[in-house]
Amino acid sequence: MIKKEQAEHLLKDTTFIDVFAIIRAEQVKKFLKSGKSDTEAREDAYAMTQALNQFEHILKSAITNEVMKDKRKK
Repeated sequence: MIKKEQAEHLLKDTTFIDVFAIIRAEQVKKFLKSGKSDTEAREDAYAMTQALNQFEHILKSAITNEVMKDKRKK
């Protein structure tokens, strides 16, 4: 299980943020440069973007879950 502190550290880390931005930009570029019949390239770009979104969601959920857990204890 990912701890709140770990998730916060990653989401604030400039290298992590930069890598995510680069990967997202590359996927958008692949999508935009794909030809009309290049369905596979668009699907791959979409899948990669969805994976990045899921990764980010997991980190943000770890933070939210722990915050809610702490509020319930009070």
